[in-house]
Amino acid sequence: MAVRSLTTVTLNRVKEIIDRLATGEVVSLEERIKLQKYAIHIPFIAVMLSKAIRNRSEPK
Repeated sequence: MAVRSLTTVTLNRVKEIIDRLATGEVVSLEERIKLQKYAIHIPFIAVMLSKAIRNRSEPK
């Protein structure tokens, strides 16, 4: 199994999208699809995403 890695720029972008998702802000369909693709292949992204969804607040 190949180890997958992200560039710093990509990781920061993913974290920013996850933070917006956690706070109930708007996340586009395209961004959600990208998150899902990363989450499938990179376990720590999946964990971050599931925590954000579980703990998210109401939409503003």
